[in-house]
Amino acid sequence: MEHLAVIVGGVIVVAIVTALGRRLNIAGPLVLVAIGLVLAALPFVPDIPEVDPEWILVGVLPPLLYSSAVQLPAIEFRRDFTPIAGLSVVLVVGSAVLLGFFFTWVIPDLNLALGIALGAILSPTDAVATSIVKRMGISTRVTTMLEGESLLNDATALVLLRTSTAAIAAGFSFGETILSFLWAVLIALVIGGLVGWVNLRVRAWVGHSAANTAISFAIPFIAYLPTEELNGSGLVAAVVAGIVTGQGAARRFAPEQRLSEEANWRTIELVLEGGVFLVMGLELTDVVNKNLTE
Repeated sequence: MEHLAVIVGGVIVVAIVTALGRRLNIAGPLVLVAIGLVLAALPFVPDIPEVDPEWILVGVLPPLLYSSAVQLPAIEFRRDFTPIAGLSVVLVVGSAVLLGFFFTWVIPDLNLALGIALGAILSPTDAVATSIVKRMGISTRVTTMLEGESLLNDATALVLLRTSTAAIAAGFSFGETILSFLWAVLIALVIGGLVGWVNLRVRAWVGHSAANTAISFAIPFIAYLPTEELNGSGLVAAVVAGIVTGQGAARRFAPEQRLSEEANWRTIELVLEGGVFLVMGLELTDVVNKNLTE
């Protein structure tokens, strides 16, 4: 019962902070982390068990990335696809590799694979920074490019991180690492595109708004799971499925269906994203204390 009360309270806190953040023009994620830190210090707040990273990777990120991908403006995304791809793939990979060489230079006994893994963690654009930039009155085109780039760069960085981590365990080989990275992206593009294509046609046939939205909740996981089984990037597959769905929704779905899906997915995105930042604040003190004791 304690955990249920914490979850209910967390949802209410996320909703209130999001509403106040927009009115006061402050970054909601930063406020949620701060609230989490304060709550963790209060004696009457029950201890939050450590969240398994797999829950975030499998249960939170696929629907979050899919939701953002579906909501990308179709015309603007097609127009700016080349710079978005360059920023989210080429720039992220290049930054991670350069950081990898830098870390191996400044940190003794650090191999290149681990250096690139650290670079992959640091290279994507932060979600808080993107949300702040969007409120600064920047042009719609630049905002769309930032949204597309921030959507894809996390997936790119996670693919690179997983590839580098596997190279650390198996022994680093530059050629094999590149092939592993390309395979993870290629299989994700194929499966994600196929899932998105089937999703459009099945849901256009279903027609019913509530049933349509219920099916959409399963799509990111339908794209994620088989891709991971084939050693691809499930997150990239979820993003691709969302992009394909979003680009074809105007032609395939009725206005009622699109409005229903948008409202429901925005709610899910709000709760999941806010919940992650709130949990970060709640667990940050324990993480720091654990590292200090070690």
